[in-house]
Amino acid sequence: MTPRDADESLWVDLPDDLAAHFGKPALHLVFQNSESTSQTDLVAYGSRLFDQMMDFLDRQGGVTLLQLPKRHPGADQLLRALQPRNAAVSGLKLEEDEQLLFVFNWHITYRSDDKREELYTVVLDSDGNRQLLAEQGETGLTLNNLFDDGAPLQPEKEAEGAPLPPRLPPMTHLARLAESARKYALYHADLRCVAFESEILPRLHKVLSRLTSYYEQQIGEVYDSHDPQGEKRQILQEDLRRKIAEEIENHRLRVQVRLFSYAILHLPVAVANINLSDGKRNVAVRVTRNLYTGTLDRPVCHACGEPLSALVLDRAGHLLCETCQRQCAECREILCERCGIYGCPVCGEQHCETCSVYCWSCGQRACAEHSSRCPICADDVCHTCQESCASCGVRQCRTHLRVDGVTGDLICRQCAVRCPNCHQDSSHLATCSTSGQRFCTDCIVACAHCQRLVGPAFATIDPADGLAYCSDCLTGCPGCGQPVGKENEPRCQTCGERCCGHCALACQSCGGLVCQTHALHCRGCGAVLCQDHAVICELGKEALCPACDSRCPGCGFSHCADHTAACSLCLQLYCTACVGEDGLCETCREFPARYREIVMPDEPIAADPRIANSMHKYRWIGHSNQRYTVYLGGSSWGNQVLVVAEGPVVRHVRRGIFFNRLLGEE
Repeated sequence: MTPRDADESLWVDLPDDLAAHFGKPALHLVFQNSESTSQTDLVAYGSRLFDQMMDFLDRQGGVTLLQLPKRHPGADQLLRALQPRNAAVSGLKLEEDEQLLFVFNWHITYRSDDKREELYTVVLDSDGNRQLLAEQGETGLTLNNLFDDGAPLQPEKEAEGAPLPPRLPPMTHLARLAESARKYALYHADLRCVAFESEILPRLHKVLSRLTSYYEQQIGEVYDSHDPQGEKRQILQEDLRRKIAEEIENHRLRVQVRLFSYAILHLPVAVANINLSDGKRNVAVRVTRNLYTGTLDRPVCHACGEPLSALVLDRAGHLLCETCQRQCAECREILCERCGIYGCPVCGEQHCETCSVYCWSCGQRACAEHSSRCPICADDVCHTCQESCASCGVRQCRTHLRVDGVTGDLICRQCAVRCPNCHQDSSHLATCSTSGQRFCTDCIVACAHCQRLVGPAFATIDPADGLAYCSDCLTGCPGCGQPVGKENEPRCQTCGERCCGHCALACQSCGGLVCQTHALHCRGCGAVLCQDHAVICELGKEALCPACDSRCPGCGFSHCADHTAACSLCLQLYCTACVGEDGLCETCREFPARYREIVMPDEPIAADPRIANSMHKYRWIGHSNQRYTVYLGGSSWGNQVLVVAEGPVVRHVRRGIFFNRLLGEE
């Protein structure tokens, strides 16, 4: 193959077999349509020369057998590949063998409105496991390296010396491997179809849009007078549907996966068959070294599946790495997690199945020290699922225990007694001195006078002090006849007569007891009051508590809500005695006789923004009572303002022209 021109075309001189296939002794190859002439041969998808090449490869390159060379001879690394920790080598045998690599080349064709083709290669070993090689341009072993280093497999010879063709693996084995490789090729094709379909859909949309627009225009140009029955429009619509279906079918992606060729590569390997023994068991181990790449194929850990260099032999004869080995705390045997090693839920130490006990409650396995047989159900249960009775100390399943209603501890059913009052199980009981019944210590009480224990049905609570008394320590109240404690003799703080918590009332202010006769009730809220802490309304003589007491700003007397009235001018609340029939309080009624001139900037309310912004516009006078100060302001153009203040706090501002008569200006 030699270039003869300055351009990118190639001249290829063909041997006799290729010249007979292509029909000419040489080929002038070009790779662009623009460079193709009658004197050149175009190499591109779909060209005649490309199809001739594919036809030749179909007939000539169906199977290739190659032998890879030995690049890493020697057995030193093979012998140092394994380092047994708890076993010794009892036997060793070295031999050479071959491993087979199967290279399947698949021709994948993608057809829609265009055509795409690709060659996809899948490499498998004899067990059907895929071998991933480096891509072209990447570091590592590539498929090109294998074919470049491979040499044709030498034919075998019979006894007479006649050569025989190389033997192939059984056809059933090849068919099985080809079917496995086909699955990888189909998966690759599925991934490529996603990208191809995303490119096809915009093209299909463009074609369908052009068709739809064209036919809609044709249908719109058909006049009703030329097509009264609508036959022409119906024909155009059916033609549009047919063409849409054709375009959808033309753009449908079809994939064809065909086995193009395959190759069998013979890899030389060195094999070390090692027998390991720990004195109780013997295990055969096989280590191989690829003499072509120099890689070692070590046995893998039975637990984690990682290749082994330093190995440990467990009780079942499994090979383990040092990370995955476990040791039983009882028998000291080495095991792996897959063989059954269990952590005790109590102490956490690991034990084998033989040295551990299955817990029928939680399903875990515990050591013999931290498991025992339940005396109730006779099951072997770990101590995590058992508890000792707080009363007798017998260990048993937690499900058989009951909660003590007094302390909250767990007690067994032999120690649990149900209290007849609260119906709770408890082991903390006491006997009633009156009835002889047993009650829990939460329900039984001690008499406040004689300290004897009595049940809840035989004790009386005195509401005066909240203490319980037995029947022997009770006496009758002279006021209401209710039973009360002998030592509890409260008296009314007004008249001194005996009264009890049933008939006496407590003052809301001081808490002292008063009898029904001398108890006062607030007219506003109904609270109970003694005579020392009750406030009397000066007008109606009703009793008031301090919260409901109102002091009149005019006269200073206490009054209730029933004897409260509002001044119609200043709108403040006074007693009804201070508000006359004209609806004015005494402070407002004294306009303007007792009012004095006011210098508003000197008053405490001058800083209020409602006053400060306009106080210089008015002439001010004012008058005060025991609580409020009423200010009146008048201007030259007839505006008036009334301000009610309580010290420096402005309570109310009222503006209007109805103050003239109060100012004497009518």
